[in-house]
Amino acid sequence: MHGPGIAQPPPNGTSSPGMLAFIRVIFVGLPLISCGFLAWAATLRVAIVTRSTLNWWLFVGNVALNVLWVVFLAQDDTDDFSSPAGNTGMIGMLSTGAAAIAYYLYADFKHYGPQRHVYAGYYPPQGFQPPANTGYGYGGPTRPMTGPPVQNQPQPQPQPQNQPPQPNHAAPPRIDQVRAELDELSDLLRRDSGEGDKR
Repeated sequence: MHGPGIAQPPPNGTSSPGMLAFIRVIFVGLPLISCGFLAWAATLRVAIVTRSTLNWWLFVGNVALNVLWVVFLAQDDTDDFSSPAGNTGMIGMLSTGAAAIAYYLYADFKHYGPQRHVYAGYYPPQGFQPPANTGYGYGGPTRPMTGPPVQNQPQPQPQPQNQPPQPNHAAPPRIDQVRAELDELSDLLRRDSGEGDKR
């Protein structure tokens, strides 16, 4: 009822290394192929995946910078963007694309680090030792694990001495209570079964 339960599935459906590599190639290729015009796509993916407010603000900033660089490029009257406005717009667009690619790769590798790929189920915390078997509902003292389990080695058996066994009169009060309740139940069942036979 209170055990570790069923192992939870990985947090997302794109956790296979091949799929992650494919998605990284796509989102790095978009800014490269478009000369930085589609750099916002990489920052949008990071914002959606990580759900971080910082990444959402970086996405908004990337979109704002792209709009600014397009305004600079629109002010250029030459065919090859050789005016100062065209050069500023193109350098800004390329540098924004490079920065978006670098941050996308950093955030993606940080989010899908090696600890996300290795998932084999529930592992108890370091140093956890289950309680001794002292009966249902009773926890016994535990000792922390300090290293690998020690293998039992044969111990010499002590020679039995001829002493009469001592009766154990020191039963815990809970056991006495349970015994008394079981005796009452058995008496009740005997009476009920006796009345049923008379019918």
